[in-house]
Amino acid sequence: MNNYTKKLQEELNNAQFEPMFRIEVQDQHGDIDYISCNIYFEGNSIVAERDAVSRAEDISRYISQYTFLLVDDCFGLDENLQALHEAVLRDIADGDLYDLPYDGS
Repeated sequence: MNNYTKKLQEELNNAQFEPMFRIEVQDQHGDIDYISCNIYFEGNSIVAERDAVSRAEDISRYISQYTFLLVDDCFGLDENLQALHEAVLRDIADGDLYDLPYDGS
């Protein structure tokens, strides 16, 4: 872990919020569910350990249930968290277990 990533890890540890995302999704029946993601740093990556978003992830013990990005040292913690959130949303959209609710925009 490089010094910049260590600095972001300390900032995350000292934050007033729990390091997680909770994303509203719809299952195949249209029922509301939530994908929970625990956020942490590993090496020089920011990681969202999440629930399965595809059938393949759900049934396999070999496919990881993680979304991760390399830390971009041009940006702070907020921007890296936003990029990770967007990557998780892409994983959900690409998966076959859930849909993202339509927000009307």
